[in-house]
Order: sequence, then structure tokens, then C-alpha cells
Amino acid sequence: MLAVLCAAQFVLIVDVVIVNVAVPAIQADLGIAPRSLQLTGVAYTVTFGSLLILAGRLGDRYGRRRLVVAGLAVFTAASLACALAPTGGQLFAARALQGVGAALVSPNALAMLVGGFRDERKRNRALGIWAAVASAGAVAGQLLGGVLTETVGWRGIFLVNLPVGLAAIVLLLRTGPVTTARADAGRIDVAGAVLLTVLLGGVSLLLADVVELPPATIVVLGVVLVALVAAERRQADPIVPGFLLRARPVLVSNVSLLLSAGALATTLYIATIVLQTSMGYGPLQTGLGFAPITVIVLVVSPRAGTLIERFGAPRLLVAGAALGIAGTALLAATAGVADDYWTGVLPGLALLAIGSGLSYAPTFALATAVPAEHQGRASGLVNTAQELGAAAGLATLGALAAAAANGGALVDPVAGFGAAAGAFAVAGVLALTLLGRHGEGGSRNTTGMTRSVLDS
Repeated sequence: MLAVLCAAQFVLIVDVVIVNVAVPAIQADLGIAPRSLQLTGVAYTVTFGSLLILAGRLGDRYGRRRLVVAGLAVFTAASLACALAPTGGQLFAARALQGVGAALVSPNALAMLVGGFRDERKRNRALGIWAAVASAGAVAGQLLGGVLTETVGWRGIFLVNLPVGLAAIVLLLRTGPVTTARADAGRIDVAGAVLLTVLLGGVSLLLADVVELPPATIVVLGVVLVALVAAERRQADPIVPGFLLRARPVLVSNVSLLLSAGALATTLYIATIVLQTSMGYGPLQTGLGFAPITVIVLVVSPRAGTLIERFGAPRLLVAGAALGIAGTALLAATAGVADDYWTGVLPGLALLAIGSGLSYAPTFALATAVPAEHQGRASGLVNTAQELGAAAGLATLGALAAAAANGGALVDPVAGFGAAAGAFAVAGVLALTLLGRHGEGGSRNTTGMTRSVLDS
């Protein structure tokens, strides 16, 4: 079950970034206007990020395996539609449908994993493997995108999803635990779900800045937010229950992930630009440049699950943030001095990869340590923090790096890497607040975490 769920999650995360390197080839083939090119990525991430909490709630109520299988079917069919798309509009529509399928899979797969391991040590190790796959997927997408685009063409980046998706569906139906509808999960808060989805989707579109939204959009989203808060206060079982946001481990882990995901996405984006512009590497060489980083994350993350038992999740979060600061600071220091990959990019990215590998497993452990009937929406919440964090990071930190650029450069790497270091620093400070709290950060494992969340 662990292998199948991780394989599915890997494909979903890879598809967030795999199109980055293929964008020029897609534009040349389909004749997409430059202004609309970003929709190849945004159409996927907006539907993915905005539906995660609702999808997790549906899994709590109607059965998680059922939602995962349905999501994989949608994602696989949409991937085929992407590969066959004759126009940009059809490609964008198929990418949005991919995002719907991914949203159904991701939170429910994580909830299945958390609920499937009753022994805490085994669960922490499983979360370490899950974190390795998730974080490595974000980096490996760059590598796979470059290799596939240069060898088989851009349509190949979508066709590779078909065998993985079909195999995962078959294996889940044969080996996955049957999860049925739960009466104790309560009714679905339809009004809250609709308002939350509209709010998250609108915020994602604003952050992406790829469509001409009217100036009144911000006002409309403000009204939606007010309506959401008002509706949720009247609900006995809101789409995001208050105890999830009041419990410090859950809140801190989500906010820290939002900040670190934004810093990581910005760093990878700027590093990709530096490699292809300042250093003159092609798509394939740029993709291969991220291979060592992927290996580091795959080696470190599974061990982080074991380290939770020795040092506690909050200490690992602090260590991960510290390494993130060190890595981005080193990249900023070498950006204007070193002019090759081995001295100017790899050392800083390696430190960043070690930090990410250490921090993702404890983040998921803290964020999902809730009662079983709420694990779907807790998983949706932490996945939403990751997706929105990456989008917000690129929109703010990436824009800062672009604004600071001069002399025709696309970005100022020193400003961009420096801003990412600042985001990691804030995440580390938040993690420090968990240290020494009995039953939350002070224990060397997550025993008692569910009880502390309920008490909140």
C-alpha cells in the first residue's frame, strides 16, 4: 500500500513542475501566446490547490480508497487528453482536469497512509518515505521534464502518467484497505466547501497573475472570505473545524510548510534561470543538474522518520529551517562570483535538499496527528499549505527577484535567494515555539498529539 500511494503522490507532484522546461516546445508546437503560457502550469495548480480540503473532507465521509481510485482515474484520463491536445485551450482544460484528479488523490492517500500504520514508529518511518517521494518529486520534475522534452517531445511528459496511474488503480483495488462511508464524520458543509473552494481558487489565480482579473477581484474575494467566516460560525461541523486551527502543532506545521514551500519553489525557479541564462546550460543539462538534489532528498527523508523518535518533530523542523537558511545564503553568496554549476549552484542546493529532507516528515507527522475521522481534511489542509505556499512564494519572492534585476537579466539571484532565506528564518522561528511544550513539541515522538488536539 505504501509503495502504491507514494508512486501516485510522486506523479502528482512531478506534474506541478514537469512542464516548466517544456514550455518553449509547447509554445512552438501549439502557437500559444506568451501571456498565456503560464496557464500550462497554473491551470493544474489552481484546481489542485483549491480542492484539496474539500477532497479530504469527502474522503472522511465517503471512504478514502474510493476517492483515491476515482481521482487516479480522472488524473490518468486527463493526462491522455493533455498528450493529445491539438490546441492551447484544450491543453489548459485538460490540465485543469488533471488538477481535479490530483486533489482527490493527494489528501486521501496521505490519510490512508496515516490511518494504515497503527504503530507509531512504523507510521513515522512511512511518513519519512512519503515525504521523500513528495519533496523529491518537486525536484525530479525538473529533471524528467528536461530529459523527456529533448528525447521524445513534450507530449511524452504526460504519457508517462498513464502506466503509473493504471497500475496504481489496479493495485489499490486489489491490496488497498477498504474504507467505507463513516457516519461519525458528519455531513458535508456544502456552503463552506463552495465558498472555500472559490476563495482558494481566486487567491491562486491572483498569485499566478496569468489572467486579466478586474480590479474588483480583491474586493470580491474579501466578501467571500467574510461570508465563509460567517457561514462557518453557524455550522456545527464546518469544512475546516476550529480545533485544527487552534491546535498549535497543526497550525505551526502548516504555516511553516507554507513558508518553506514558497522559499523552496522560489529557489528552484531562480536556480533554473541562472543555469540556463548566466551559465548557458540547455534544458537537458539543467534537468540533470537537479539529479543529485533528488538523490539527497530520497536518502535523507526516510531517515527523518526515525529521527523523530530520537529528537522530536519540532527539533527536526528547526534543523531543516537552519539548513534552508544556510543553503540559500550560500547560493546568494556564490551567485555573482562562481560561474559554474559545481561551485555556484550545487553546494547551496545540497544544503537545501538536506534541510527539506529533514523537515517534511515531521511536518506531516504534526499536521496529521488528529482523530481518525478528521485525518482527511487535516491532510487536505497541509497539502493546501504546500501548494499555496509554492504559488505565493513564486508570486512574491520571485517578483522581488525580478524587480531587483537590471541589465536585461530576468532575476537578481542575490535578492531572490536572500528573500528565500528570510522565509526559512521565519519558519524556523515558528518551529522554535513548539519546543518544550508537553505533549506537543517537548516529547520525542508524537504520542499524545491526538489527545492534545482534541483538548484544544
